[in-house]
Amino acid sequence: DDLEVKAFHRRTGHVLTLELKKKRVQKSKALLKRYANGLYQNILFTDEKIFDLEECFNRQNDRVYARNATMAREVAPRIQRAHHPPSVMVWWGVSYNGVTPIHFCEKGVKTSGKVYRETVLGPLVKKLNTELFHGLNWTFQQDSAPAHRAKATQSWLQENVPDFISYEEWPSASPDLNPLDYSLWNELQRRVCNKRHCNIDALQPAIVKEAKAIPLDTIRASIDAWPERLRACIRARGHFEN
Repeated sequence: DDLEVKAFHRRTGHVLTLELKKKRVQKSKALLKRYANGLYQNILFTDEKIFDLEECFNRQNDRVYARNATMAREVAPRIQRAHHPPSVMVWWGVSYNGVTPIHFCEKGVKTSGKVYRETVLGPLVKKLNTELFHGLNWTFQQDSAPAHRAKATQSWLQENVPDFISYEEWPSASPDLNPLDYSLWNELQRRVCNKRHCNIDALQPAIVKEAKAIPLDTIRASIDAWPERLRACIRARGHFEN
């Protein structure tokens, strides 16, 4: 208190070389300019994340106040952990207009460019022109995963969506610049994993239900933070700011 300091957690992040930091700054500046004057609100941000059956737990922050250890165990039972809990990979898209349906990637199937186009882009993304954006001009965003940057995938996007951020234009190694990574995945996981699920058949409907329950205002607030995230990256000369 005398020193007027607070405790902060150390954070993890990708290893950023000088070249990566330079490119992050350059691409952040280009994206800020391209989507100035509120045009960023027309972007559909997409990403993938693995969910497992386990209950969310933060050893540092999850605390129980009780008179003794016995009482604490009665209030909050021990968190159960398995060595290799079953999991599922989820694809999701979020925008100012709303969100896409949740897509569960098939277990054991490598997400090649062909699989990505046939299971995500074709059945889910193409119809967003009319079902989510109602003929308006909008932009598709994805990271630079191999299936995303494949030539056939880039060609598909060029032919089927009004606008997209190519893999050359999106800063790689940048989870701090995608609203799903810096905000909405955590929100969804907090809602879904407040308890342990008994199996994948119980986990999947919970993910679908809770994704629909996240208020649009929460989604919009995370997207509204995007321009400032880009500016923070520029100010930090390519380092992580979050």
